[in-house]
Formats: sequence, structure tokens, C-alpha cells
Amino acid sequence: MAKLPEGLLHNQFTHSEKIMADITADELKSLKKEFQPLVGLRVDWLALPQRALPGFEPSQIAVIVNTILDAALPQIQLLATSPENRTKLEQIGLSKSPGQVGEREQYPDYIHKSGYRVELKGLFVDNADLKFKRPPTRREPSARLKENVTLYKVDAAKDALMLLAVQLQDFSGTCHPVIVDLALFSMIRCIRARDERLKEAGGRWHKGIAQVVKKTSMSKFRAGSSLKDSDFEKDTNFGKLKRIPYKPLQDFMRKHGAIGNNDADES
Repeated sequence: MAKLPEGLLHNQFTHSEKIMADITADELKSLKKEFQPLVGLRVDWLALPQRALPGFEPSQIAVIVNTILDAALPQIQLLATSPENRTKLEQIGLSKSPGQVGEREQYPDYIHKSGYRVELKGLFVDNADLKFKRPPTRREPSARLKENVTLYKVDAAKDALMLLAVQLQDFSGTCHPVIVDLALFSMIRCIRARDERLKEAGGRWHKGIAQVVKKTSMSKFRAGSSLKDSDFEKDTNFGKLKRIPYKPLQDFMRKHGAIGNNDADES
């Protein structure tokens, strides 16, 4: 293994986590039941004429949809289509996590009425029946667990990552986003997998930034030579969900076409 410069390995790798039990599969299953009324929900706050879709790439629609979802979840009952549906949505019990005024990257996104903490990410599911402006090669989903979500910010016993699969669907010539599926994952296990991937690739944390070995320095790394600051660069793909090697997360993304069956882990 290559030697890293003294004092430059961030304590993300070296400090022990607070000792506490991880959130369990049963707890995640129970929490998922609370959110199940979201599946099938049509988000009428975004309406696009079908004839306008050739002007948009799927990734552009995904950004718009995810922004709307983030604002809608704490007041999701406003999207109810019937009194019965409204009652179910009112019971979901999510509220925005308190944060400092002007803070853009607060963690987590929401607090559930049960006390669990939820980070939301959207997964845009392509609809082959709609005529988007599709690029020659499929774009990688941009959702990621950023550097600000560290092991020390995560409450292992209470924190969950919620992934909402959303698809644009046509309703008589007008297209609306529809939540087609959801899944909940242990946040601490996702973060461990994310950080372990960086470590195994020879990466490091430097002043709070995830860095990887430059391609031009990989021969030095493989040979076990000492590496200098100039041998590293920012990992611009750090934390992208597609690249986090946590099987339950990968399986859900593969289920909805975000990962091909033959996709290899990209660097």
C-alpha cells in the first residue's frame, strides 16, 4: 500500500465511531410502511405538455422533480386526491430538520414523528414511451451522499436514507411525476461503504475533501511508493449513489434501470 503524507489522512478513516447499534432491518421495514401511501402518488405541482418533452433531457426533468419533492414532503397532504388519501398522507409525519438560517447542506433532511431521521434522494425512472431529448449515452444519476455527511454526523441507530423512484407519466397529453416505488436503507451502512470504497482505491480525506490518486500517479500507488499532495485530486464522483458498493442500494437502483446488469464500478 502506498504511503500517504504524514498528517494528511483525515480522521474519517482513523477515528472510531460512537458505539451504538445500527438501525435494524425490522425498523426500516416498519418505517417503510409509514411511507407506503406515497407510492402511486401523482405530483400535480409539475405539469408538462407532452409536446414539450423533446426540449428536455431526462436528467433536467430529474432535477426539477427532486426539487419539488423536497419541498412537497412536509406538506404532502396537499397533493391528496380524496379525503381518504389525505388522511393517509397526513399520517406520514415528516417535518423539515431544523438547521441554521441560510444553511444549504444541512443533514438530515427530515425528522419523522417516530424520532427517526430521514435523508431524501430521488431516483428518476425513465419512461420509454415519452419522447425526451435523450443524449447518445445514458447520464449517470447525480444523486449523491456528499462529503458533509460524515460518520460523525450520522446517528447509526436512527438515520435512514429514503430513495423515491419517480417517473414522468402522461395523463391525456399532460405529464406529471408519479412516485412508483420507495426504499429505505441504513444510512450508516451506506456511508461506511462509500468511505471504504475511497480508502480501497488509495484515496484520502484532506481538509474535509475526498481525494483520489490521479491517473498519472496510479503506477506509483500500485508500486507502494510514497505519494505527495500533487499525486491527488478531488474525487468529483465521490458519493454518487451508483458508485456506493452497498448491495441493497445497488439492487434497488438496478431494479429501476439506473444501473445496467453489466455495469462495472466506475472510478
